[in-house]
Parts: sequence; C-alpha cells; structure tokens
Amino acid sequence: MPTDRTTVDAQALFERGHQSLQSGDYREAVECFSRAIRLRPNVAAGYRYRALAHLEMGNRLDALNDFDAAIRLKSDDALLYAERARLLFRQQNYAAAIADCDKALALDPGLAPVYGLRGDCHAAFGESGKAFDDYERAIEADPDHAADYRLSRADLHLELEEYDAALTDADAACTAAPNSPRAFQIRGMIHRAMGDVNAADRDLSRAIDLDPERVLARLARSTVRLGRKDYAGAVADCDAVLKASPGFGKAFEVRGMARKSLGDDAGALADFTEAIKQNPDAPFPYNLRAGVHYQAGRYQRAIQDHLAALQRDPQDAGTFNQLAWIWASAPDPDVRNGTRAKECATRACELTEWDEPSYLDTLAAACAELGEYDDAIKWMEKALEKVSADAEDDYRSRLKLYEDGKPARVTPK
Repeated sequence: MPTDRTTVDAQALFERGHQSLQSGDYREAVECFSRAIRLRPNVAAGYRYRALAHLEMGNRLDALNDFDAAIRLKSDDALLYAERARLLFRQQNYAAAIADCDKALALDPGLAPVYGLRGDCHAAFGESGKAFDDYERAIEADPDHAADYRLSRADLHLELEEYDAALTDADAACTAAPNSPRAFQIRGMIHRAMGDVNAADRDLSRAIDLDPERVLARLARSTVRLGRKDYAGAVADCDAVLKASPGFGKAFEVRGMARKSLGDDAGALADFTEAIKQNPDAPFPYNLRAGVHYQAGRYQRAIQDHLAALQRDPQDAGTFNQLAWIWASAPDPDVRNGTRAKECATRACELTEWDEPSYLDTLAAACAELGEYDDAIKWMEKALEKVSADAEDDYRSRLKLYEDGKPARVTPK
C-alpha cells in the first residue's frame, strides 16, 4: 500500500501534469505523469493523461501503450475505449477502432460522439451501410454537433457519387455552421463533382476566407479555376498551396496544366517533372509531361513518358491511345510504327468497349499507316457515328484522306 506521503506527492505531480497539458507544455506533462505513475503505478488516470500528452506530441505508439495500460487497470471506463478508438482510427486500424467503439457504447450508450467516430471507421473500412446508420444515430443523439456528423455523411455520399444526398447534408451543415470552413469546403467539392463550377468556386472561396491556411480547399479551387479557364487564378492557388506544402505533387500537376494553357511550356515542363519526382509511381504526370514534349515535336521523349505511364497503369486506355496516335501520325518517319500503333489503338478500343470515337479515330489512323485503307475507312465511319458535332468536320477530313489512299499526318490530339 502506498504511504500517505507517496499519495500526496503523486497527486501533486498529477495536478502539475494536468496544468502543463492544458497550457500546451506537453513534454513537462509527460514528465510529471511519468513521475506520478512511478509513485502510483496502479492508477489508470496517470496513463490516460500521459497518453493524451503523447498524442499532442505525435508519439502515437507511446500513447497507445498508455491507453492499453489504463484499460487494463480500469476496464469499465467507456471514455478510455473511446479515446483509444480515436487513436486507432488515426492509425488506420479500423477493425480495432470499431471494436473499441462497440465496447465504449456497450458501457455507455449515451456517448453520442462515439457513434460518429464508429461511422467514420465503418466508412473508411468500406462498410457504408453501417456508417450511414451510425451517422444517423449520432445526429439524433447529439443535435448540438449534428452539422459535424452531417458533413461526415456528406463526405461518404460524395465518395459514393450520391451527389444529391451529399448536397442535402452539406446545405444543412452550412446553414447550421455558417462559419465552418470544413462545411463550405465539402459543399464546394460536391458542387465541383456535380459540374457547378461557379457554386464550387464560391464555396471554396468562402472556406479559404474563413481559414486561409486550408490547403486542400485551395487545391480544389485551383482545379475548379483550371476548368473555368481561369489559368492565372489556378496558378495563384497552386503557388499558395506549394508555399504551405512544398512537396504537394498534385499542386505541381495542376499548376503545370494551367501554365501550359497560358503558353508557358517551360514552366509546365518543370512542374510536371517535379510532380513525377514527388510521386514517381503515379502515371498521370508522365502523360502530362509527354503532352508538352509532343507539342514541341519531341516525339521520342513523349513516347518514353507514355511508356513510363503505361508501366504504372497497364490498363489505361488513354495512354494506349496517345502512344498509338504518335506512332500512327507523327510527321517523322523514324518515329512512326504502324504495327505498334494498331496494337495500342486496338487495346484502347477494347478497354472502352469500342465506344470511344477518338480511339476509333486513332485505330483508323493506325490502319492507314499500314496501308489498310479499307479498315481505316470502316473504323472512321464507326467513329463518325459516335463523334460530337463540333468534331465531325475534323473526322470527315481524315476520312477523305483514307478514301484517297493517304495516311494521317497531323499534330497533337
């Protein structure tokens, strides 16, 4: 049994640690709680609060060990299970987090935030039905924080492409929490997915006004502005993102596309190269850089980049199509390769079930490069059945070439 002096000393250390935790001096808090634990190793609170201090310092493994120790000492404390569940969720250990949420709710069914946390776990675990059930229970049980749960549910609806349901939740959250940057960011993302670029820009701008450090909102707005052809605005947003997060590869991609549209090919090339450096396993930046090389007539370098993209995503129809187009139609005879062009164009058509007119167009060009003009005419006629009106004249001009026994020799598509 501890002596009275030991108890008093441990309590004093505990109080100092709690004060340090509240004031943000987490190292001091860990030290005080550690000394208190040495004096009173069988008191769960010391481990619990040291775990919270470790979390603030980013020491997740130490925090988890302390939560484990606290639960061994006080296995009927619902809050301990809830706190450990939150940590396990951050570690992406969703199954264990769900198990802890279940234990917490079994001990105290009134812990409404745990329903929301369990909903997040189910959503991340791919169990959307269970997630929706938990979000609904959280909304009913904790109306003061319903906006937060609605936003989590809106996020899941967005991921599932259930845009109307997502927008309903986001609208309610924005009304209930008009100063929440998260609410406007999520609604902006929903509007973007629905193709309403004006509403998306407005909501994302509101999120940034409320929280200028909100990097993901700026990145999302940059993609919206890219789509609206506000290339200077897209560049400015990406500049801000990269100032805050210098290694954000997606920002280099978007800025590169905007710079390319502004005619700054050198800047675009530098951005796409940096995007590849930041994420060398992603295929998209290689295709983007290939486009710059192709526009400049550097066909072999474009081919190399497309092949690198294909290594990273062997099922991408667009990459097969771009390779086929270069091999079928490049003005340089040393670049053209009709056999490879036909192989790649055929694969692109197979992957899209022969329903993409631009890929049928490329297959026709590949056949023409091989001198197979009857097949070239056949595929171009099929492409014309599917092509939009604004591209029809371009397609018909190539059909006329094939009817005259001539191959396609055109620049970028």
